[in-house]
Amino acid sequence: MQPHAPHSGSSTPLYLPLPPRHLAAPPPAYHRPVLISTYSHQPDRSIVHDDSSMAYYRPAPMGCDLNYAFERRVERDESVEEHLDGLCEGLRRVIELGGDAERKGGVITWRGMVTRIMTAPFEDREGWEMTAMALDGSVYLELHDPPEQAAKRRKDQSSWAWQSYMGYSFESYSTIPSGGEDRRPDDPDGCIVRSAIGEIPLCLGGEVDCVQAPVGAAHPGLEACVELKTNKVVENEKQEVIFHKKLLKHWAQSWLLGIPTIEVGFRDDAGILRSRRTFETALIPRLAASMPNPLWHPSPPHHFLHAVVNMLTANVLPTDPNPSELLSENHPLPPAVVWRLKSTPRKGCELYPIGQVGVEGGRWGGVLPEEGHAAGPASDTMVRNGNGPFTHPRAGSVSASQDRERTARV
Repeated sequence: MQPHAPHSGSSTPLYLPLPPRHLAAPPPAYHRPVLISTYSHQPDRSIVHDDSSMAYYRPAPMGCDLNYAFERRVERDESVEEHLDGLCEGLRRVIELGGDAERKGGVITWRGMVTRIMTAPFEDREGWEMTAMALDGSVYLELHDPPEQAAKRRKDQSSWAWQSYMGYSFESYSTIPSGGEDRRPDDPDGCIVRSAIGEIPLCLGGEVDCVQAPVGAAHPGLEACVELKTNKVVENEKQEVIFHKKLLKHWAQSWLLGIPTIEVGFRDDAGILRSRRTFETALIPRLAASMPNPLWHPSPPHHFLHAVVNMLTANVLPTDPNPSELLSENHPLPPAVVWRLKSTPRKGCELYPIGQVGVEGGRWGGVLPEEGHAAGPASDTMVRNGNGPFTHPRAGSVSASQDRERTARV
């Protein structure tokens, strides 16, 4: 599958059609993810590089009420734009400790971005847009979320607040946090992994619900991680079809990060937990294929993921400014060429440059933070070259309003 495109220097979009849904050709291999770092979210969404937010699995009791404390819920502030900060901070820390971070020549992003790409061949309703830029031999990819789209999403989410809360409630019943409390705040543990699709490296960060290990034990590795989901009790053929559609996203999320186990809690209409079922991530495609008329299979998602990241590396990487030496404090960072990746349901995606952006609001290219803030103020920028972080201290990080203004201008 090749993009229909002119030379990457043109502003004409490069177009990549979706693969046929019945495509059965063997796809490029997705390499087993390797864990390179972990991190923990704090209640204010800041990140610390430890496992203080790691939760340990325990079976949720049958008959528990997933509505419990709904009226006292504390929702995440969706106006806070986190960009790729936590992922960049984690990679910088790996380098500082002398470890191997990402492999060059690939894509660095959150797991959620790649999930959207993988599931696009079977997505009928929702498109998406992402921002891409290159630095030091890698493509950085994040969600493009303009104000009007973010407002619509928050409105849609408000109508699903009860269903979303039951998922969080099931997770609370199913876990024991490191601190030992019965219920934990919305501050999950996360993993950063190295992988590849075919020959193209990927470096992904994503949240992990819990691990199967004795309470208080050190992080046991990806093989002990568990993803938790909820679903309405399946009582008829229509509900079974809906559940199997959901399994595509469940599978992709866990497959990409190397999480081997997914547990689904099935609730009734009143929000009472009636059963639990454990799925082996690697076997979910077989389950999907066992349906009389399978709704999806993994070949198109893998083919499309490989085609998209190949398009990104072939066209975005050549625009990498790649400074050859550390920049002094007074030396301006070179501008970034910013690209947009846009998906249209049932059609495909297109990639096009939207302009050059220097440092705006403390962010290089409007995306990567100049200044680190993992555990308080820091002077090292998050923008790195092959020798490690630039020592290019500058003040300020972008506010949500500043970044929206940048997005509108671009």
